Amino acid sequence: MFRRHAEIFYALIAIAAVTVVYAAAFAFGRTLPAASSFIGHSIGVFGFVLMLMTETLYSLRKRATDARWGPMAGWLRFHIVTGLVGPYMVLLHTAMRFNGLAGVATLLTAVVVASGVVGRYLYTALPRTLQPSTAQDSETTHPAESLAAKRQALASWHAVHVPLTWALFAAAFVHAAAAMYFATLQR
Repeated sequence: MFRRHAEIFYALIAIAAVTVVYAAAFAFGRTLPAASSFIGHSIGVFGFVLMLMTETLYSLRKRATDARWGPMAGWLRFHIVTGLVGPYMVLLHTAMRFNGLAGVATLLTAVVVASGVVGRYLYTALPRTLQPSTAQDSETTHPAESLAAKRQALASWHAVHVPLTWALFAAAFVHAAAAMYFATLQR
């Protein structure tokens, strides 16, 4: 059971560690660390880097079918861990203020994470192959149709999840550029 859901356990451990750091900053400052504070920026930048790693590294590994960068199952676990921890850190970065483009980026983050949870469910519900059966052909046709339907659901999910992710990163990059512009060049 643990091995099957190890990525969730590792993500929860990392989230707990980040929460301890954030809670310490809260206790020290007696208020949530502002997004523009050192802690707020650090958590936001690191969370965004994790989110970029989530998207780019897993996608690159999926496309490099002849690569020897480890098994896809390990990369999927990495994708899940960073896909949970990064957005959590970005949520903390907001200091629970959801205004303007940053609010849109946060909303898109929540939608992409929720979509990822659905995708993980669809992926784990999908058998890798159709098990050979000693039964008659009519009985084998039903599992084959079920497998085809599940594969179609996963393909449809992917067709929604990827553009949502692109929209999220577009909003996040514009937010980061605007934050740097207004925080540094306008001072």
